Amino acid sequence: MKHKVVWALLAVFLLPVGLAYVTLQMGWFTSGANNKGEWVEGNIGQARQWRLLLPVSDSCSLCGNGRQLLEQVDLALGRDSQRVEVVQLAASEQLEAGFVYIADPPGTLILRYPLSGDPGQSLQIGKALLGDLRRLLKLSRAG
Repeated sequence: MKHKVVWALLAVFLLPVGLAYVTLQMGWFTSGANNKGEWVEGNIGQARQWRLLLPVSDSCSLCGNGRQLLEQVDLALGRDSQRVEVVQLAASEQLEAGFVYIADPPGTLILRYPLSGDPGQSLQIGKALLGDLRRLLKLSRAG
């Protein structure tokens, strides 16, 4: 009788752990990321606000589209536009031209979005950028 209780307790506590381990090892679980941009790592200078960064270079043909996109996103933010600063800066190794970056107030780069010359694709990128930025602003007390 005692052995049955011990085996039952072991099964109740160890079986879920074992199943979780097998699920992760076999690749049956994919994490639920809701962001639409590409995760990036890096750090730039600290600021008081969230920042939308547009790195530009002389050879960047899409940077004009990026300026328009950021103006539209800034307008679409409404009252939250006071919490976001749009910054245009020179491209570097860390900030590649042809992308728009989101940086938080401590200066951590979070997401990037590719610029496009196609108006339909630019609209989709703008919607993705706006959605991710609104979610970040909603969850953040900084900025």
